[in-house]
Amino acid sequence: MVWCAAMLAWACAAPIHAGQSDFGFGTSLTYNSNIARLRTDPKAEWTQALITGLSYQENTIDVTTRVLAQVERRHYYRHTFSDETSGIFDGSMVWNVLPRRLAWTVEDVLREIQVDITAPNTPSNLTKANALNSGPDFTLPLSSTNKAVIGARYGRIDIKDSILDTERYTGYVRALHMSSPQTTLSLNYEAARVYFEPGAQTFEKVSREDWFGRFDNSSGLNTTTIDLGTSRVTPYGAPANCLVSSVTPAPPQCNAPRSQGTRLARVAFSQALSAQSNLRVSLSDQISDTYTDLMANLAGSALPTDARIPASSTPSAGASFVSVDTYRSKLGSLAYVNNSGHFVYTLKAYERRVDFTLGEDFNERTAGLAWTWMYSGAMSFNASAGYVKRAFDGLDRQDTGRVFGAGMFFRLNRNVTITMQGDRTEQHSTIDSNSFVDNRVMLLLGYSTGPLYQPLSRR
Repeated sequence: MVWCAAMLAWACAAPIHAGQSDFGFGTSLTYNSNIARLRTDPKAEWTQALITGLSYQENTIDVTTRVLAQVERRHYYRHTFSDETSGIFDGSMVWNVLPRRLAWTVEDVLREIQVDITAPNTPSNLTKANALNSGPDFTLPLSSTNKAVIGARYGRIDIKDSILDTERYTGYVRALHMSSPQTTLSLNYEAARVYFEPGAQTFEKVSREDWFGRFDNSSGLNTTTIDLGTSRVTPYGAPANCLVSSVTPAPPQCNAPRSQGTRLARVAFSQALSAQSNLRVSLSDQISDTYTDLMANLAGSALPTDARIPASSTPSAGASFVSVDTYRSKLGSLAYVNNSGHFVYTLKAYERRVDFTLGEDFNERTAGLAWTWMYSGAMSFNASAGYVKRAFDGLDRQDTGRVFGAGMFFRLNRNVTITMQGDRTEQHSTIDSNSFVDNRVMLLLGYSTGPLYQPLSRR
């Protein structure tokens, strides 16, 4: 949270001519037919939200910066939940200390994530998580086509009202060869050490080593990145009850593997099919945790700033959730975007398998469609649909969810907008008590100084 405030203050204090910035505020009124998402005794609720935020972008020889921040204050009229303040923050900055030699990177992400992935997504099942990543990159030219990069990062994740905070130190070495102006081949070694709060977790610390080769090609119409290698995660230390021989049977964490090795594979492909359409495909098989998933949000998803184009009803990556455990994540995703000017639609689908070291494994599949009709410069209509299926191995449980939505956006003048949105969320579970239906209607009045920022409900 401190780093979010520091980056935000820096953006606000930057010279006006160096970058572009817009800010705005708004208020919304939302009705939920079943805000607690219960199968029986649904509780309707009216929620008022006050929203304020800003966006800042700068791209110069010395500094590249992108900041998107928003705060929402929610009041629940029927007191189903306590009034709350939440927010999001996406911030990244690269400072070229010595051009083409030394650069310093700062990245920070603030999100609300699920406390319990098996429970419905309600205000009581969300908590704030902030992930920071910062450090230098030193580039050593070896020839006109070869160079080495040595880097280090300090990272941490802070999760509100939990003992799952961690610190991590990462170092890496990369040997890069440019086979053509568009293609780079590299060999990479990354080593990280993660420290947990003393006495809070099963292990005191965890080390991770990644060895992989990378193929990176970027042209005007196509970008392709392929990583292939191995990962190894090694925990250190053990809880006290693992050292007592009288414990029978041994606690589950005592039977966890002392060192876990697995393959590392990542493929990202993007192809412009025409002037108005694009196809993106990604595949990965790697070791992940809550921190790495949050940082992936920063690299792979700019939160929507234009209220006319809604986010897809399904995420492009798996849901973020609270866990100190590392897990093997196998993910495949596909996205198709078409923007003809009058019509914009996005098709997304992904499947993910999550295997925990100690926790509850699950598999999830999703598909989603978001469609927008730009009726005029001042008015647009949108519709969306999403499908989610999640199966938990050890619980003999399967949840199937569907989301349908439609809305309208109207610009009263250059700065003032009205957004109306309605949606229906359904979940059907093999555990009957976890099935529910929730209908929601939202009206939002917003003010913005420009196109970089639009006040939206980010939940």
